[in-house]
Amino acid sequence: MKIFAIDTSSEQICLAYTDGRNTYSASYVGEQRHLVKLAPLVEDFSRLAGIHFEELDALACGVGPGSLTALRIGIATVQAIACAHAKPVIPVVSSKVMAMNFLFHEGYVVVVKHAREHFVYFSCYQKSEEVLSPKVLSFQEAFELAQGLRNPIFAGDAKQFFQRYGRISPDELEMLRGELLIREAMENQKRGVVVEPHRVEPLYLQKSIAEMNLEKRLGV
Repeated sequence: MKIFAIDTSSEQICLAYTDGRNTYSASYVGEQRHLVKLAPLVEDFSRLAGIHFEELDALACGVGPGSLTALRIGIATVQAIACAHAKPVIPVVSSKVMAMNFLFHEGYVVVVKHAREHFVYFSCYQKSEEVLSPKVLSFQEAFELAQGLRNPIFAGDAKQFFQRYGRISPDELEMLRGELLIREAMENQKRGVVVEPHRVEPLYLQKSIAEMNLEKRLGV
């Protein structure tokens, strides 16, 4: 199965491709923003890896959680390629791909990423199996959950707030790996998690400011 995958859920751009036998990947972290860097990176990567988009079986896309602006850039790129070549898209949860870097860890892997002020994206895995799907929690709610976890390791850009509850991941272990992005895409394809390009969207976990203000007015 031939799959081309993109994840832009963080400051990193991760690209990956499998032709069914070999897997190729590329990663970029730098000063240039995703809006500027992604298109030329895709062009160079596709040329070097010998990707012919019309021959793909599917595209895959990281859908977060993460920066909504960054996610939209990656998703829009995948949608454009998929629509141009009439290919389906496989959504992939980005935090799970990060957690797959920690298969060596015997306890829980907790991915915590900044949401809006005083809130975090919180998800939990064990041996790459999802224990708690990504949710937006207040710091207090997240701390209460963290207290009850056995032997946790915390990863993500909000991990420093959880030092009292377990181990903190080295930064280098949080880089998404292309082969794991492809592996999760292939697993999702087997599960039937495949959609038409226009149906791909980021994980909308945060309530909007308008929703939060309305709830305050209603006393919810």
